[in-house]
Amino acid sequence: MNITTFENLFNLTGRHALITGATQGIGRSIAHRLTQAGAEVILHCRNDRPELHSLIDELSQLNKKKPKYITGDLRTPEVCSEIMRRSMEQVPHLDILINNAAIQSTSSLENISEKDVSEMLTINLATPLLLIKAFANQKIKEGAVVNISSIEAIRPAINHSHYASTKAGLLNLTMSSALELGKKNIRVNSICPGLTERPGLERDWPEGVKSWLDQVPLGRLCTGDDIANSTLFLVSEASSFITGACITVDGGISSVSGW
Repeated sequence: MNITTFENLFNLTGRHALITGATQGIGRSIAHRLTQAGAEVILHCRNDRPELHSLIDELSQLNKKKPKYITGDLRTPEVCSEIMRRSMEQVPHLDILINNAAIQSTSSLENISEKDVSEMLTINLATPLLLIKAFANQKIKEGAVVNISSIEAIRPAINHSHYASTKAGLLNLTMSSALELGKKNIRVNSICPGLTERPGLERDWPEGVKSWLDQVPLGRLCTGDDIANSTLFLVSEASSFITGACITVDGGISSVSGW
């Protein structure tokens, strides 16, 4: 049995992490936190954009080493194997995978388009599955995967049927992957964030933000750092016997009565 000292529980030095959808919001916060913990991160985003390079500059200041990056449009499933191949060409091995990239659109069941359904299923569910497959096919002694799901996987919102369904599928993918990959010492867990701060959220959805703040026990929105901290826990030695689990990070909203 390996004994990890308290000081090293969250030390990720020597580990390499691929983070999809890394340039904004939750992904950006996760990239910061894992870098602060000593990991070398590979940042994924759809295309080369200013936000990517500003993040690279920020992370370079944290550990004095410029992080690597890859681009690819996840609406094309074939891109997944290419992203993983290019990632593994840049580092000795990948032992952390953060499936964060996702899209979220709203539509009633009566009006949803086939294109919206197809894209949502591809990016939110097929992509994590294919990336986990490629990750597991590496020759590594151990690994950790974190899938960023949503509280809507359990309690869907109106006009979010396609989104909530993909996030519920992601929870089952988490458990199924944990079941199969435990023999390879690869742990797979997920996080279900609540309503998370982003620029323009209160302007775009004032009634939703107000409703949330009126009900959530801890009295605030979720932040990217809240999710990043839970992610660090799930990829660290502090959670070495946790797999197939979901951490709900929602300020207690799931405890609020619906009637």
